[in-house]
Amino acid sequence: MTTAHSPLSFSTRIAHDADLHASFISGWQQDYAQLSCGRYFGRLDEVCTGRVQLFCEYASCETWQQCRPAPGRIWFGLPAPGSGASLRFAGQEVAPDSVLICPGGDEFFLRTPPAFTIGGMVVEQDLLEACCLVRYGHALPPLWRQSGSLTLTPVACRQLEQSLARYLDAARSQPEQLLSDKWQWQLADILLQALATGTHAPAKRRSHLGWVEQTCRWARVPDAPVASVDSLCQRLHVTRRTLQNGFHQAAAISPLGMLRALRLGEVRRALSSTQHAGQSIQDLALAWGFGSASQFGQDYRRQFGETPSQTRQAMRQDKQQANADALPAKIGITI
Repeated sequence: MTTAHSPLSFSTRIAHDADLHASFISGWQQDYAQLSCGRYFGRLDEVCTGRVQLFCEYASCETWQQCRPAPGRIWFGLPAPGSGASLRFAGQEVAPDSVLICPGGDEFFLRTPPAFTIGGMVVEQDLLEACCLVRYGHALPPLWRQSGSLTLTPVACRQLEQSLARYLDAARSQPEQLLSDKWQWQLADILLQALATGTHAPAKRRSHLGWVEQTCRWARVPDAPVASVDSLCQRLHVTRRTLQNGFHQAAAISPLGMLRALRLGEVRRALSSTQHAGQSIQDLALAWGFGSASQFGQDYRRQFGETPSQTRQAMRQDKQQANADALPAKIGITI
């Protein structure tokens, strides 16, 4: 899903569905899958000024996120302190006081823990290059503009977090100030000073992440046979123990746990879509490999905190409300 930029906007959006939540960040292509059980709650506070985009995002449940920032920019992510051992970026554990980096147009994968908050700064690369030349006398170093993570000093990380919070607060009260070149230059300069304290986290084997990516692709093919750990091992040419360990390292979840969560999520997406409004719940469940209607109903309710019928009814109510108000469904509160 992609949402377009506006010249200047500040918004707060609320979602009770991971798939909807994925559509919130302006200019990004994203897909979120809910991994843990329970009712989902997501929130995004975001300001877009043209050259700079700032946001703070919260998700109540564990998720698997596939994200692609807008081209021509660089994303810098700041996980909240104490995010936990299950946080993964690009299939790797994230050290405390880290900033996550991805250039626009590239794809990254994020595995988030429960009750997860992350701040985001998305800055035009040309602005960062110009600011770096003035402050340091050289071009933007490769480690500051390529996918990976930097571990900052604790002081620099806290200062960067405070700056992000301060600018988001200012956007609520005096958004017109955020359009000034001076403000955007100051923000870029603060970011570069923090990056200068960073040390690069060495990359580990990417094959584990590749196994997760391939499994996710298979899980999202409707009418495909329900996979087992043994069948995944055969297709990926690895042993059961190697596959289990690889999934734990790259995604902090078991292979079957990932398959189950993704397929339940696909059923939920179909139930929320007008395209499948004429199909029965049982037919949709069968299409995604759930042969027992009673077991599917139990699994679905445990995963999402509601029945499939409640999901479909909520979709219809949202559509009716959108038609009545001439606003997108479930957009939440926009300031």
